[in-house]
Amino acid sequence: MPHPHPLPTVQTMDDDDAAYNPFSSSHVWKQTAGSGDVGTYESSLFAPLELDTSSIAFTHPCAPRHDLGRELRLPDLDTFDFGPLPELDSLDESSISVDSPALEPEEDVWEIALELGPANKDVLFCTWESFERGEHMESRTPYITERGPEAYDAALARDDGKTPAGRVLKANVLLQSLWNLGLGRSSILFHFNGKLKSFEPTILNGRASGTSLSAAQSLISRFGHIGNTFLYLRAFVERTFASANSIPARVALATSVSSILGTLESHLGSRSGNIASLLELQRLFTRPREILTHVARMTDSVKHAKTNEQLASILHHRILENEESDGYLRQISDKVLSCVAAPSLQLMGEWIGIRQEQGPLQIHERGSFVAVEDDTPEQGPLEYVYRSEMMPRFITPGDGNLIFDTGNSLRFLKTQHLDHPLSNLDKFDVQAPELEWSFAWQDIESIATKAKEYEEALRSTILGLSQGEEVVRPRSSRRFHAEADSRADQHSSNLENFFEQSIKELNAQPGQSQKGLPDELHVLLDDILAYRTETVSNTFAPPLSITSALSFRPLITAQAKLVNAATLRLFFRAHQLRHHLSLQRQYHLLGDGVFSSLLASALFDPERESAERHKGKMRSGVHMGLQLGSRTAWPPASSELRLALRGVLSESYYSSALYLSSAAANPASSNTTTITGRDTDSLPGQLNFAIRNLTEAEQTLVMDPFALPALDFLRLQYVPPPPLHLVITTTSLEKYDTIFRSLLRLSRTLFVVSHLPRQYADPTARKFRNEAHHFVTTYTNYVFQSGIAEHWNEFDGFVSTLEKRLDEEDEAGELGTRVTERISTLRDAHEKCLDSIMFSLLLRRRQRKVVALVDEIFEFVLAFAKLQRGEVKEEQEEDEGSATVEELYAKLRGKIRVFLSVCRGLTGKKGYGRKGTTEENSIERLVVAMEMNGYFAGS
Repeated sequence: MPHPHPLPTVQTMDDDDAAYNPFSSSHVWKQTAGSGDVGTYESSLFAPLELDTSSIAFTHPCAPRHDLGRELRLPDLDTFDFGPLPELDSLDESSISVDSPALEPEEDVWEIALELGPANKDVLFCTWESFERGEHMESRTPYITERGPEAYDAALARDDGKTPAGRVLKANVLLQSLWNLGLGRSSILFHFNGKLKSFEPTILNGRASGTSLSAAQSLISRFGHIGNTFLYLRAFVERTFASANSIPARVALATSVSSILGTLESHLGSRSGNIASLLELQRLFTRPREILTHVARMTDSVKHAKTNEQLASILHHRILENEESDGYLRQISDKVLSCVAAPSLQLMGEWIGIRQEQGPLQIHERGSFVAVEDDTPEQGPLEYVYRSEMMPRFITPGDGNLIFDTGNSLRFLKTQHLDHPLSNLDKFDVQAPELEWSFAWQDIESIATKAKEYEEALRSTILGLSQGEEVVRPRSSRRFHAEADSRADQHSSNLENFFEQSIKELNAQPGQSQKGLPDELHVLLDDILAYRTETVSNTFAPPLSITSALSFRPLITAQAKLVNAATLRLFFRAHQLRHHLSLQRQYHLLGDGVFSSLLASALFDPERESAERHKGKMRSGVHMGLQLGSRTAWPPASSELRLALRGVLSESYYSSALYLSSAAANPASSNTTTITGRDTDSLPGQLNFAIRNLTEAEQTLVMDPFALPALDFLRLQYVPPPPLHLVITTTSLEKYDTIFRSLLRLSRTLFVVSHLPRQYADPTARKFRNEAHHFVTTYTNYVFQSGIAEHWNEFDGFVSTLEKRLDEEDEAGELGTRVTERISTLRDAHEKCLDSIMFSLLLRRRQRKVVALVDEIFEFVLAFAKLQRGEVKEEQEEDEGSATVEELYAKLRGKIRVFLSVCRGLTGKKGYGRKGTTEENSIERLVVAMEMNGYFAGS
């Protein structure tokens, strides 16, 4: 198919009638034509040059004077005669003289050139039109603005009826007034209106010559906005400095804004004399206007902030929104943000110990991220809590937790071990760097290097002290004192000269201080306003969102690593944390068999001497008990409790393996306790029995001695000695108390079911006893084996591994290299263990209905035991006449059936008891144990 637009055929030189095509390549291979042949080809691109000398005006300076043939004629070499050449004088020696004659005065070439005038004065610069037509006249421009400002002003005055022309102002007055307006100052043409809080012109409709009224008003409005912004920022600075309630972060922001305003005024003032036009003035204020607008928006965004952390967080969020703005605005924002965040960073530095605490108020009294528990005892140690909502938003949650844990552990060192290097860095040759916010990679790397050097210096100091080396004073302080002493000696020796020099300095004219260096913000603004920040703005920097973590984490991690390493060693070795944890296992969780049997005998054994007071009967005070379940008067008096429980704790503790191992490790402390002087007051943590605070409803249930909650008033009192409250917290003690109350109910039911007669005449009673015994013993075995021992052994293994790694570090002469855990890690592991135990024992809040079924089964067992006792009075039997053995057995089987059904449902419930968490489901083991021998297989 032919092309719709075929290309034209290119003709070659072989075609006689063809025109020569200069763009054709077909003749390239041919021999180059001679000069005579070239003219025979015609060109289809350019027309031939026609020189018609008869049509050329001879008055034209470029025209030839003769005909073209004569003008272009070459001379004849044969007839051409140059004429005789002059003979040259011979160079004789006599003609060469060493002394050259004096030169005649030369003509002044510059004077001649001035007289001759320009070299091209006779040359006419012609356009194509004037070249073709000598009488051609250049047309004038049709734009009135190119005829000068006078013509434009005249045109505006002529059209004043249609468009307001305005009043022409003097150029120098207008320029100076606009310059003052841009700086927020009143002038001849503009004054400040206090009611409107804005500038107003004194001459309405004023304008510059050569500009329209609308253009002039637009320019004036632009400078008015700049001046209003100046005044707004000045007012913010003055109001902040004058207020006594200004927070440090707001003062830092006002200081930064004041530095920016001062730098802008200095820059604009130094260039005010070189302004000759409105365009120059507008260009001079271009960058200051952008900077002022940006700073005013930042200032306005934080006007409702109440705390340092909130103000810094809002400003950080505001800058993140404009992170992709111009480079120099980003740099200014970074500097301002680092200044505003300084108070919060200083508070963090005081908390983690790299900075000396300032001010009369403690950190938890300043409304910061550190608070104190409301129920902290007055005489006990302070228990700090972390208020994450008060931590600045630019601090990551992980770093926030690390900061709080480090400071919390450090408080232990400052109260218990004042001689430790971490308690007071000023006493040792260690200088901690400040927390600073950097935004460039090279600065961030410098921060990491400083943190590494500080960590190594502090580690070597701690290791040196642990090895018994002498503590040295810091060299920097010695150098400082030496320099101060030398200055004092110099001043005292030449005191008169010193006073004279001081008087001269006071009498001198004030000037810029040479001693103080300008702040970084001032230097940065000078570079920005001088357009010297092109290279700086292209500096490779990380995103603003991660600069805080990159800047703060190296130093925080270094401090936390050493604080945790020191506190863990002191917790395990100086304060016997392992011993106190085992104490909770032994008593609160009934892990000691001797204690469990002594407690059960003192509470439930009917064969023990009663501690109840009877008229005319003296109590022996030896091997006495409460005889719960065999008496009607309840609850017991405080004297009965002391007699019944006296010696239970001390006898079990001093005969336990826990005490023997502790005595072997610390023989000095064990020798101070004699056999006769042992009492509950000498137990670790003041371990003793106490009365639990109960509600009115709970007090009503306690009044019945045959009810299951009859012993809910009894609890174990334990006060962790400082600083062990950081691990054994108040929350964990409450969990221990909940578990102990549940185990106390279980111990009572187990004691009752174990002492039931084995032989019954009634087959229903025999079935009740067997099934109840099987349920209670199986449930007890599940509670102590799967519910307590399994979770505690896991926690105990974690603690043992931690101690082993600490020993390995000591053997290798290291500190904080192999053990990275902190006190909060131990606390969390301890809390996790207790949560797992409570979940397995069905003691969590969402398991109340399940454990209520177990309590009802235990109630039936107690009611059955009450029916089997012959010493129960007849009126009491009549009160319970409706609850026969058959009815109790039917209720027992019904509740057991419901309980097992619920447990089967929990084993297959999705999301219940996820493996590997604190709520790992182990209830299926209880179901298997219950149904293994066929007791409740058909239930």
